[in-house]
Amino acid sequence: MKKVVSLFLCALLILGGMLPAYAADGGVIVDGTWSILVPASPTSYETFAAQKLQSGLSEVFGTEIAVVSEPAGHYIAVGSASALDASEIADNGYLIKAVDGNLHLNGAGVRGLQAGAYRLLEEFFGRKVYTADITVLPTAESVQIPADAEISYAPFFEYTDTDWRSPCNAEYSMANGLNGGTYRSLSAEMGGTVNYLGGFCHTMGGLCETAAHKDSNPEQLALHNGERTTDQPCLTDPAVLEIATRNVLNIAAQRHDPNASVQIISVTQNDNYNYCECDRCKAFEAEHGGVQSATMINFVNQIADAVKAAGYDNIAIDTFAYQYTRQAPTGIVPRDNVIVRLCTIECCFCHALDDPSCERNVALMKDLSDWSKICDRIYVWDYTTNYSNTCIVFPDFDVIQRNIQVFYENNVKGVYEEGAYYISWCDTEFGELRAYMIAKSLQEPYCDLDREVDGFLAAYYGPGWENIKTILEKHIASATRKGNHIGIGAGTGQSFDFSEKDVAKIDALWNAAKEAAAENETTLEHVERSELSWRFWKSSERKGEFSILNNKRFDENEKLFEDLQAFGVMGINEGGYGDYLDCICIRYVPANEWRDYEDDEQPAHVRLFFSKVLEFFTPLLTLFGLYYKIACRINADSVGG
Repeated sequence: MKKVVSLFLCALLILGGMLPAYAADGGVIVDGTWSILVPASPTSYETFAAQKLQSGLSEVFGTEIAVVSEPAGHYIAVGSASALDASEIADNGYLIKAVDGNLHLNGAGVRGLQAGAYRLLEEFFGRKVYTADITVLPTAESVQIPADAEISYAPFFEYTDTDWRSPCNAEYSMANGLNGGTYRSLSAEMGGTVNYLGGFCHTMGGLCETAAHKDSNPEQLALHNGERTTDQPCLTDPAVLEIATRNVLNIAAQRHDPNASVQIISVTQNDNYNYCECDRCKAFEAEHGGVQSATMINFVNQIADAVKAAGYDNIAIDTFAYQYTRQAPTGIVPRDNVIVRLCTIECCFCHALDDPSCERNVALMKDLSDWSKICDRIYVWDYTTNYSNTCIVFPDFDVIQRNIQVFYENNVKGVYEEGAYYISWCDTEFGELRAYMIAKSLQEPYCDLDREVDGFLAAYYGPGWENIKTILEKHIASATRKGNHIGIGAGTGQSFDFSEKDVAKIDALWNAAKEAAAENETTLEHVERSELSWRFWKSSERKGEFSILNNKRFDENEKLFEDLQAFGVMGINEGGYGDYLDCICIRYVPANEWRDYEDDEQPAHVRLFFSKVLEFFTPLLTLFGLYYKIACRINADSVGG
């Protein structure tokens, strides 16, 4: 009898181990005993997804998670080993679902399954990749997941890209949904990237070989202001079309990948306004709305037809709606394998694009609406930094998510958010935060971005992060003051109008953030790097310690100059690499003018002479700093109050 009872108890224990690990409230408990279930002959996508889950869960639970091809205990089933039908999943999307106490993951397309693995780790285990160097993954003995957990995801855009620093990192890009191939390299196992074959932009001169035909065939060049120019081709000349088509087909033949989800060849105008004004071009444009985009669309349509006829079904031809081609034509529509990339260069970036009170953006919205009526494959080239004064804060944080939502709601299929692509030598302000906000908004335009921002700030700036958030809010409030607009080349004074009392309050917030971060060298470096943008603005506008009331302001300018170099800031605007380093008036002129006084220019030496005279008399003029001390006391009292 005892033997029978013992066998019965053993059977119960064995069966118990095979039952789902349900929590008391119906949830599923995942712990270090779980495994990753893959098919017997996994694809490279399945292998990558399984290994990502394995490494992540091993870190969470502090034990080696096994990858198996036969069920053993509780598991996360991946790809065709799961009970989920991939045919029901959107292209490059995924489905995560709890089934009978186990988790199942499957995906579609070239990157859906891999993206799903990252999402599973983020959603259920708290893994966040905030920068290329900062990944947060809490450890635990076990994690409870709802028994009815289900996440279905379809990508909002077929193409997502931004530059900045961390987005160039493959792991960051996979975790945060970036797939453009211009600034990152994703392995085949990761799903690869959406690549531009040939040039990324402004390719017309090369494709049409304008420089080569300057003398032999001038009729192939744009006739602008009565003269032929190599700056643009004539888009209605049959020989130009033949040359460009041949070059596009050559690019396709050399670089076509039949397994890619989509590949793109850019046929885009050169970066100038010297479009063709010959009688033939003007007549065609007059028949199609009187806009230059008419000849452009007609030109790229014919190239797109040739590409399709050659059998390149996954290659699209990309062209710009940029500056003089921004308005949509009438009576002609882009082919289905033509991408129209609308550029927002003229817009205001402290107001949302669909803000009806911002006249700059109302015009863009009309163009976007017009293109969306005739084109099913709109991309957007958007802008996210100040190219003239890159070192100061660009206050677009309040509109990043809404603008991306606007793109999605208006039939946009791809987005490139251009930022400080030169950040490697001009990294101040909040580039890493902005990059994360952009990536998360492209990945999920309607996510809880405030929560994402709070998590980033805490991880990046440390325990004083709430001070940083308040600083950003004050910049946004100042930038969006009534009647103000911020373009991508806004001056320092146009961007913000902080009073000396405002400056004192923001100084106090920076000091509190640095004090809180002081015990961690990395977070302190992050705070001090971002503070450079504030100091640069103060110098440019002669505020705070850079005030003309302060007889030590010359020393502060030199300290800012030295600190910028210590942080690797070698340029202060687009195209300005090394420019400010040659300034001989660093000590005497506002920081935003450092690029204007190089050693080999006579005005610089005149300015230097008179500045030295001024410095000599400054102690007397300021009563040896008394005026500044009084002003500081008044402002300090206002901060304390």
